[in-house]
Order: sequence, then C-alpha cells, then structure tokens
Amino acid sequence: MEARTNARTGATIAVVIGLVVLATLTAGAVVAIGSSSSDSAVTAAPSASPTTPTTPTTAPPSSPSPDPTRTAGQSASPSSTVTGAVHDGAHSGDLRFFLLTPPKDAEIYGDETGTAVTRDEVGVSADIKRGLSRYGFKKGAQRTYLTGDGAYEISVELLRFGSTAGATGYYDDFSLDSPALAIDSTHPVKAYRLSSGSAESTDAVAALSHQGDVHISITVTGEKLPGRDLLKRLLDQQYQRLATGR
Repeated sequence: MEARTNARTGATIAVVIGLVVLATLTAGAVVAIGSSSSDSAVTAAPSASPTTPTTPTTAPPSSPSPDPTRTAGQSASPSSTVTGAVHDGAHSGDLRFFLLTPPKDAEIYGDETGTAVTRDEVGVSADIKRGLSRYGFKKGAQRTYLTGDGAYEISVELLRFGSTAGATGYYDDFSLDSPALAIDSTHPVKAYRLSSGSAESTDAVAALSHQGDVHISITVTGEKLPGRDLLKRLLDQQYQRLATGR
C-alpha cells in the first residue's frame, strides 16, 4: 500500500479539504459565492500560473497521510462511538457520522471516523469566510480515502448550516469557473471537471449538492480522469446517508 501511495504523490493535492480542494486544483479558476440579495458577490480568484499550485489566503491543515498501521482489508467503517440523527432534513450529533462510508478495502487518510472541520479551515480567504457566515455555517466534517485498487482518491466534505435555507443558499450561490459536467441525478447537483493546477498532479472531478441543512462536496482524483458515473454513484450514496442516516 505504501508503494502505491508513494507512486501517486503528485495526486495527493486532491486530499486537501473542501473549498481548498477546488481552489487548488483549478489554477486561475474563480471560486465564487454570490448573493441573491443586494450584497456584493464573494469571490476568491486564484492567480497561480498553470504549473504552480494555488496558495490559499488561509493555510489549510496538513493533508492527511495514510496510516502506516492500516492494512488492506481492514474495516473502513466509522467507529460506533460516532453517532448522529436526522429529522426532516435537520442533522444533529456528530457530523462525521453522516460521511460517506468508504469501502472495506479502502485506505483512509488520517482518522478513520473523519475529521471535524472549522470555519477557518474551510474558508480559503476572508471573503469565503464571510460567505460561510452569511449562510449560517455551524460545523464541518471531512474524510479522504484511497480505493482498494489504488485507482482513485476520494475526498468528501460536509458543511452543516443553521437551516435548510442556509445550505440551499450556499449551494445556489457557489460556483466555479471550470468546465461543467452533466450528471443525471434526481438530487440537486453541480459537477465540474477540475484542471490540475500542477504539472505533477492529475485532473479531477467534483460534485456539489445539498440535503437538508448540509452542503455536500465530493472530489475524485485518479491516474486517469474519473468517470461521471462514479461521481454520480458516490453522490447518490452520500445523499442517501444524509437523508436517512444509513
């Protein structure tokens, strides 16, 4: 497992969380949180050259590393001590409980139960932080894992807001200046192909959605461009877990 991970060091840029994932992988792209009111649009425009990764205004936490004590086949299920509940789209308890469950043969980076994410860690700039505040950000959670065959790194981030309206508003006003992908889904979805900001890393795809008071971000990076079918399947599974707790 270690050899496989080291062989793909250039792709580990994709494990950086949330908006940082999107900003870093899209050199020159615009990450925008607009406003449906008279407020000015909130934007963060990376200015890196095509071969240089963008440096966020606020440094993200260190990218999680594969756990050297973990072996292939070890259960990747979250700990039973992490609990949560959902009722009419309102999520309570530990937000990590609702993270998409990795396959049993996956290699999880960092804490198996996921990582709590603060507003400062999500916001890559003062403008983005203000956007999170505008819509009532409460909590965040993230998990990144490598699939058992080593083909894809998958990063999921959940952001809980104070209401369904807050999560919906955040989703509606969030956009990327990147090529859109058409995803046939019964859920709200915006999907993008993210061109790499580094000559050493691969392309990636991302899907954004929301369920109840939670905003969803899923990023998939691989040695070859991930297919939209995989992205849709992951999104459907994450949406179902948020909607039902299962």
